[in-house]
Amino acid sequence: MQRSPSLAELQRWLRWALTHPLGVHRAAAGEHLPELPPRFIEPDARALSFIAGDLHGRDALERLSVHGTGYFARLHGTLRLEYPRLAGAVGEDEFRVLVAAHLLRAPSRGPSLADVGEDLVETLRLRPADKERPWLVDLAALERALAEVWLSGPSGKGGPVLEDGEDPGSIALALSPGIRLVSVSWDVADWRPERGPPSCRSGRLAVWRVGAGTGVEWLEEASGAVLASMSPGAHLAELCERAGALGMSSEQVTRAFGQWAERGWIVRTAL
Repeated sequence: MQRSPSLAELQRWLRWALTHPLGVHRAAAGEHLPELPPRFIEPDARALSFIAGDLHGRDALERLSVHGTGYFARLHGTLRLEYPRLAGAVGEDEFRVLVAAHLLRAPSRGPSLADVGEDLVETLRLRPADKERPWLVDLAALERALAEVWLSGPSGKGGPVLEDGEDPGSIALALSPGIRLVSVSWDVADWRPERGPPSCRSGRLAVWRVGAGTGVEWLEEASGAVLASMSPGAHLAELCERAGALGMSSEQVTRAFGQWAERGWIVRTAL
């Protein structure tokens, strides 16, 4: 008599069947695409006969396919919410293909759906079909940054506070968790799909949380370079020196740091 699968074996088989890109029916029938990763090789076929023998009425695979379809629909819906302009730019059908390609390359592995789209930019870079639309990568990078700063929560305004008698140049600074800097080659800041392809524009975008919303702003070349070089623990004196070397006047430096502090872009950090 054949041994029934253990709980762990049954769980592995269900994960394989429910997440298989060909769907539950075709996967259980033994279909396989040669380009699929090894994780889509059936782990233990005994689980299928065990499940089929345990269900009555509606076909077992039919029941499982409901959950398999729901798995993809949830992940697709999550990415559709996170990348609305990207989905609008490529169209619904192509976006579904992109989502499928992304899940094959970078499957969901964590408990949070917020992590599913973390590496979609790289999926776009690797797709031959998108070589003629390089601006899609910039658009995806911007939309991912918007999602990340929204999840980070609002930053405190007012900037670092000095202790009595403390030398301002000695304080250590870092970028706030509520801001992202995105280097782009296309003008995607407020672009919409109905406008046609965006124009070329190289530079840096600041993306940050603003109360109950988010903000996007082009940065001047010098100030953007200073922000981008702000590794955790960078001293204010060093940053001001770097800004001066990039051609910023003392007035521009003072104004820039004041604005960054007021918006909550920079925070004080311990060395």
